[in-house]
Amino acid sequence: MEWDGINLREGFKLLEDCYERLMKAIKDEGADHTVISSFVDEAEQIVVLLSNILKKSVIEEEVELELMRAVKAKADAIIQLLQEEMESIAESYAQIKTGQKAINAYQPPSVGLGYSEGKFVDRKK
Repeated sequence: MEWDGINLREGFKLLEDCYERLMKAIKDEGADHTVISSFVDEAEQIVVLLSNILKKSVIEEEVELELMRAVKAKADAIIQLLQEEMESIAESYAQIKTGQKAINAYQPPSVGLGYSEGKFVDRKK
């Protein structure tokens, strides 16, 4: 993406737009994980760009200071959104592992003439 020559305000608008698209992609259950990854990469690039802009320029106005605070708040919101999603993924993974252990512990009935139930086996024996 070409972001040469943009100012802090334009960079903040890019970051806001990226945040909105990232949030929509995360909330969508059917979203492709590569799309989410690309939005995260784009957000990282925008934050790096904004930090470089801030390092090069001198803060002269109160408006720029408020804009810097807004950029930091939006970057923190992106980090929080990603941390919440990672926690959700970790919980889902733990549930899958628990279910897999239960399935592996179930011993199906031996084939016979009648209908009988299987049973759970103690894995420690």
